[in-house]
Order: sequence, then C-alpha cells, then structure tokens
Amino acid sequence: MSSNIHLKEKAIFLRKKGRSYSQILKELNLKSKGTLSAWFKDIQLDKKEQNLLQKNQDLAVKRGLKKFNSDRSKRILNENEFERIEGKNKIENISNKELLLIGACLYWGEGSKSEKKPNSHAISFANSDPNMIRVFLKFIREIWNTKEEKIRAGIHIYSNISPDEAKKYWSKITMLPSDRFYIVNQVSRASQGKRPYNSLPYGTAVIRINSRKLFFRMKGLIQGIIDKLSTS
Repeated sequence: MSSNIHLKEKAIFLRKKGRSYSQILKELNLKSKGTLSAWFKDIQLDKKEQNLLQKNQDLAVKRGLKKFNSDRSKRILNENEFERIEGKNKIENISNKELLLIGACLYWGEGSKSEKKPNSHAISFANSDPNMIRVFLKFIREIWNTKEEKIRAGIHIYSNISPDEAKKYWSKITMLPSDRFYIVNQVSRASQGKRPYNSLPYGTAVIRINSRKLFFRMKGLIQGIIDKLSTS
C-alpha cells in the first residue's frame, strides 16, 4: 500500500511539472492510464502548472509533427529512388531505329522548325542540358553519319559567364574543338537583371548543321511520327 502511495505522490508531482500521462507511465513504469486518472481526479492545478502542462503538450505535438514529417520525407525519398531505378531498368539496349525516334523527338521539342525564311532551313538544336546535347549529337553522328566538319556549334551566354570557360565545358561535352564554337552574348529582358547568377553556369549550347536537305528530312521524321500515332 505504501508503495502505491509513494507512486501516487510521484505521479502527482510529475503531473504538476507538466508531464503527460504517457511520460508519467513510462517514468514510473506503470501500465494503466486509468490508474493515473483516478489519482489525478481530485488535484487542482494552479495557473502556472496549467501553463506548464499546456506548453509541454504543445511541445510534444511539435515533436510528433517533426518526427512525422521527417519520416514522411524519408519515405518519399525512398519511393522516389525506387521509381527512378524502376524507370531506368525499363530501358535496355537502344537500337538505331529507337535512336532515330529519340533524335526526331528531341528536335521536335527543342529544334528550329520554321520554314518561313529560306536561310533558316538548317538543323539548329539548342539546350542547356549537357546530356540532351550528347544524345542529339549521337543521333546526328551515328544515324545521319554527319561529317564532323559539318557540325557547327554556338553558345548563348549572359554577362556573368566566362566565354573561355563555356567553350572549354561544351567542347568536352560535344567532343568538338573549342574554336568551332561561336559566342552570342545575351541580355535577359524578361528577368530584368534578376536571373540567378548560376542558373545557366555555362550558357546554352547550339548545335547547327547548314543543310536544307537534313532540315526537311527532320521535318519529315516528325510528320511521320505524327501520322503514325494519329492513325494507330
């Protein structure tokens, strides 16, 4: 009996210190919240004790939310990585026919397609993503067997970018000599000087082939994809 009285006194003391039922049960190695409810039914907490209890309850909620958010973030990151691997594993060896379609679709999205001016009838593909540039070059080199001397390259840069560093970077990406690149200096009116300093650290690369025939062949590839998917 004296043991229970001692535990009750400890429990009441802890309650007045702002401890929650769960904390008291754990600290005193008790099993039943009902026991605590019976012990606490007649106690009156003063204003200071009530504020302390509320503060501790709010802190427990915040900790619980923080842990929940942390666990949720980890779960989402794991799910994202799983899906990334699943997607990657779907791609096996890529045939020449598939590379042909990939190249055509890349150009469809990022290439120059206007026929209004005769002098614009040339292959012109621009992007800041080095992997996209690599894949497009693989397409024109391996599928179209384009001679290296026919491939021209340019770089569109902003004032914060070093032309020499940009040439060095894109030369490595494209395996084209750095003296093959022309430089176009741009001023971003849309961003009004607010463009992040490192948003395009090496600018945008442009791959160009001055060939009217290849330009219209590309237009035909794109139209062929449209026609086949429209009728299937």
